[in-house]
Amino acid sequence: MRVLLAGGGTGGHIYPALAVAAALQKQYNAEILYLGSDDGLETRLVPAAGLRFATIQAGKLHRYVSWRTVQGLVRVPVGMAQAVGIVRRFKPDVAFSSGGYVAVPAGLAARLNGTPILMHQQDVAPNLSNRLLVPLATRISVAFADSMRYFPAQKTLHLGNPVRQAILDVRTIPVQEAREKLGLLPDVPVLLVTGGSQGARHLNQVVCQALPELLKQCQVLQISGEKLFDETRVLSEQYLSGLGAEIRQRYKLVAYMNEEMPYALQAAEIVLARSGASTLSELAALGKPSILVPLPPAIGSSPQETNAAMFASHHAADVILDTNLKPELLVERVTHILSSITYILDMKQAVQTLAKPDAIQEIVETIAQMQKGVANAKPGHESVQV
Repeated sequence: MRVLLAGGGTGGHIYPALAVAAALQKQYNAEILYLGSDDGLETRLVPAAGLRFATIQAGKLHRYVSWRTVQGLVRVPVGMAQAVGIVRRFKPDVAFSSGGYVAVPAGLAARLNGTPILMHQQDVAPNLSNRLLVPLATRISVAFADSMRYFPAQKTLHLGNPVRQAILDVRTIPVQEAREKLGLLPDVPVLLVTGGSQGARHLNQVVCQALPELLKQCQVLQISGEKLFDETRVLSEQYLSGLGAEIRQRYKLVAYMNEEMPYALQAAEIVLARSGASTLSELAALGKPSILVPLPPAIGSSPQETNAAMFASHHAADVILDTNLKPELLVERVTHILSSITYILDMKQAVQTLAKPDAIQEIVETIAQMQKGVANAKPGHESVQV
């Protein structure tokens, strides 16, 4: 079986595709080609995973006019031509799209080649790229049940979001052991702060400002993002300078985590994070209480705000809008959660109801069915001919 994977730009689009690739190779000895953009995070992560990798000049699509929009439009026809050539040479049996602006030319090229496409929707609401792909997709898989209403029922399945096996594996590791592995104190609660693969400047700034109060009640493991590490280090030192050595050792700042990230999540009592789909799926898989600060919209509505609102509606997370995030409010929320065992347990139970731990297996089986031309429908859906 030859499978084309397409998705990129951020870790949220890449990690699920890598998880699917690993399962396809293990179960079906599949030949994989990962098609990504030439300037995204996938240029580092995909080769590191040992996968065959090809890049195109993918232009990001915006719904508003700007110089970046013009630059993106110039890249679109070039990227489209590159994608068509790559797909024709590879001759995939099935294409799996995990999102990002590279998914559009990859999907068009696959369709022109007569290749069936499984389009994966990670966020609750589809972005522009996936809305453009809907007519081209043979099947659509969604991460959350709340997404079903956005897509044609006859070809849409709620399969969940692929979560890295390394994330699933740490579920059996005691929290104290995970903390010790990261050099943290085993018996002091941990607030894990992560702004995603690219970091989040405002999140970093507010956490640094809140450190004197936060460190009185918990450890803080802050993942700044590589580009924001130096400025975050300088800012954190300003707020740590007046604290004693015993309190200061409760703070750990790192630029980026990959292989250690599963342990960081397992070590956490609370996770302060953006609300990208992959982050939410990992929180659900591990049953972690969280405070979500969704990425604010550039224009119109924000997919992350929709994601966070869905989690809040299920009582699976607390939500603070980015514009409302202040040190005092953050300290208040952290204190409230840590001071109530009942609140923590209720949030853990609620977030676990949103987990789909078998998502990878279901997606892999769907790809295999599409390769065979079978596409049997799940209960409540009509069958889809491939």
